[in-house]
Amino acid sequence: MSGKTRDYFGTLKSAGRTVLKEESASDCIQPVQNQVPETPPHIKKYRKSYKHQHGCAILHPGLVDAPKPQGNWLYGKKTDPSDKAGDLFKQQPEGIKELINEINEQKYASHIKEPLGTMPTRNYNWPEESKSDGFAFGQKIPPSEFTAKEVVFPPDAKRDEESVRLMYLKSHGNFEAGEQKNREYKWNVNPNEYRFGKKDEREQEQMKKILQHELTQNQYPKTTIISKHQEDWKNYNEDPLGKPKNLAQINSRMPAIFGETKKDEQWTAGQCINGQPTQKEVQPDIDLGKATKFGFRNQTKQGDETRAFGVPTIRNDIVKTGMKSVADPQNYGDEVPAVALLFPEKFSHMGLTEQDFLMLRNKKDIKQIFESIGIKYGIGKFEGVFKRAKEIQNTFDDKVSVKAFQLAVQEMHHID
Repeated sequence: MSGKTRDYFGTLKSAGRTVLKEESASDCIQPVQNQVPETPPHIKKYRKSYKHQHGCAILHPGLVDAPKPQGNWLYGKKTDPSDKAGDLFKQQPEGIKELINEINEQKYASHIKEPLGTMPTRNYNWPEESKSDGFAFGQKIPPSEFTAKEVVFPPDAKRDEESVRLMYLKSHGNFEAGEQKNREYKWNVNPNEYRFGKKDEREQEQMKKILQHELTQNQYPKTTIISKHQEDWKNYNEDPLGKPKNLAQINSRMPAIFGETKKDEQWTAGQCINGQPTQKEVQPDIDLGKATKFGFRNQTKQGDETRAFGVPTIRNDIVKTGMKSVADPQNYGDEVPAVALLFPEKFSHMGLTEQDFLMLRNKKDIKQIFESIGIKYGIGKFEGVFKRAKEIQNTFDDKVSVKAFQLAVQEMHHID
């Protein structure tokens, strides 16, 4: 059974159609010129390529072959020519016409009181006091002893008596906040404890009825009779789900096969994509990994075989100023590299770096650091651990690092 398949449903007809003998993927991708079958003339008007043409009027497929009116038939009404933009901008008269127009405009009150482009003049006779700086109209109002909030809501206002409140309740409907309206109806029940209305019964399968609203009470879809023209228009304009779109062809089951017949040569889809290169064509280029642009080749001279071109990413040769500005983007070598961002250190969330553990500290600082985390020793044991830390640190000064003292603690924690 190697290389063969088994048909488990031999009684059913196979779907699709058989591949013609002379048809391949290569022939479909690279057809021979002047041998591609064209679309039949009575089918062209239904294709999208006809609707996407430029420079021509696109008609409905039913009107393409319809007879046209005889003669030079024009639709619509001819539009009367409008005023030109140049004539509209040249409305202001010039020369003697402008003087005559100015004389004619003097008779209008609006031209005198509110001239165009200038400040209107009222010809008021103002007193001399109004011409001085700092002059203001009106009278200054003295500040009130009460604020607007106290005027609207007096803090020491007394409540009205109950008889006065009931009087305003009847005349103006002045109910208190949250007070229930009492119209003095004679109820057979107590309205403060009785609930009015009827409880709705809970409807079953609400979501199913929302999604399938066409179902009737007996769970059968409703029969809706509509016009055939409406259904044909819907099938032509809308895309049906899982079916090809109906473009109003004359015969949708026309036994026509589009494409070019298959030739004798057997080419697969992989050969169409990759081709059949020779061994020389698949070899890498001779300049692979080398700079091909002139002036950018790192060609060393004699004596420069170990020379490093360029500058390092983290600069340690630049002198750092006393106080670095927040706007200074220069890296002085005191910043963490990219690997520290990808793999942060253990205590980086506390603001500590590896340098803090390797910094040399005196005996007092070491004792204070370890006592703050709960490690306390007597004078004798502390001196012994500190001496061992100096040996690990290999220093002659009376200073060790936290890392060296921590290693000494691990070795001598069991010694009293």
